[in-house]
Amino acid sequence: MKRFVPDTVAGWIIVVLVSGLAVTQVATLAINAGERSQTSSVLAHFHLAERMADLVRLVLVTPPAQRSAMLVSVRGGTLRVSWDDAPAPTGTDIDDLDANLFSQVLQAALWDVPWRTLRVSFAPAPSAGSAIPGGRPSDRSTSLGRRLDSILTEHAHVPLLRVALQLDDGSWLNFEAPFVEEPQALSGSSLALLALAALAIIGASIWAVRRLTDPLVTLARAAERLGDDVNAPPLQERGARELRQAARAFNAMQSRLQRQVHDRLQMTAAISHDLRTPITRLRLRAELVEDDEQRQKMLADLAHMEALIGSTLAFASEDSRREATVDVDLVSLVEDLCDDRPRVSFEFTGDAGPRVSYPCRPTAVRRCVGNLIDNALKYGHTARVTIESTAAAVCIRIDDDGPGIPDADQERVFEPYERLEPSRNEETGGAGLGLSIARMIARAHGGDIRLRNMAAGGLEAIIELPR
Repeated sequence: MKRFVPDTVAGWIIVVLVSGLAVTQVATLAINAGERSQTSSVLAHFHLAERMADLVRLVLVTPPAQRSAMLVSVRGGTLRVSWDDAPAPTGTDIDDLDANLFSQVLQAALWDVPWRTLRVSFAPAPSAGSAIPGGRPSDRSTSLGRRLDSILTEHAHVPLLRVALQLDDGSWLNFEAPFVEEPQALSGSSLALLALAALAIIGASIWAVRRLTDPLVTLARAAERLGDDVNAPPLQERGARELRQAARAFNAMQSRLQRQVHDRLQMTAAISHDLRTPITRLRLRAELVEDDEQRQKMLADLAHMEALIGSTLAFASEDSRREATVDVDLVSLVEDLCDDRPRVSFEFTGDAGPRVSYPCRPTAVRRCVGNLIDNALKYGHTARVTIESTAAAVCIRIDDDGPGIPDADQERVFEPYERLEPSRNEETGGAGLGLSIARMIARAHGGDIRLRNMAAGGLEAIIELPR
């Protein structure tokens, strides 16, 4: 069932709106059908009872000798009436409720007519092929005639209403007519109108929901962009009041982050500048030391301090984030890095041709891949670089033959100034920032770096860059 459950705010709102619309429509149709059924039944009884009452009045004002001929002349298309000395069989009741209801309506219609006895019943519908009493309406040119003919066609086997009314003189008027009620089912035009209204409401709801939730999507994309570029332009404040408040809070947070990064850059640059001056003076003084061994040690320490300051400045300043993004060929970029270093082999496997065009910050990516290759050469003496390109991502793998890194320490080595012993000791040099800078660059491009010990020995570093 999870496949059919929406996982977005817009999806849930649309489901709620459509469900509410469907329930409302069904309830409205049910109420309308019930009310329409009752009204239709009452009107059908009332109209037929009025016709019978009018005929009774006409019979009473007609001389007895002319009554039979008169009834033949006024007989309707669906109503048969006769004046007899005895009541006609009323048949077997099949709907006591409707018979009682019609009897009450007919008595009300005969309020000014004297009569003795009234018998009302519904007989079963005629068998197939039998003619309906009175036949079909003779005039089908009018809308009423066509409507009645349509109703009789749809209800070919309707029950027969039989009424026997005894007058004051003891004679009987016998009525017989097919009792056809207005069809309760909705017409095709009504259903089409309901469907059109539902589609219009659903379309308007989808448009409104998308307009409401679009700022949320924009906010999510802005948050992702902020992770790649803290100097990204501020988010446009639009949408509902709550969404504008969220965008305003996001912009305020981004502004505070930009100020913090700027302050950190200034502080780091100031410290770096202040430290370089005394280091330069110490280097000059070290040149004056007569003991060669002590002089070399002092110069080596000063060189290490300068490298540490340079690495710290590169890590803190995040120059890669200020570099413009351009489309580069990753295969050529990595191939050049491998050609510049001995004991490095390169291989490319891709499903989109011999080249991989990728939008990135080329200097930053060169630093990221170069740091991992240098790390592999430093501890594994050789490096094997492989690029795998798919429609979803580009993976750059760097394998070495070194001792590897324990699984428990593979995340710790990415922390600044973190160096493992004994494989990562002072003799290898470095400030412990190479992997930190490499991961920072990979994540700035929306990717990441993973480390994995290979079964045959050695360490594999995997740079994952999403398309």
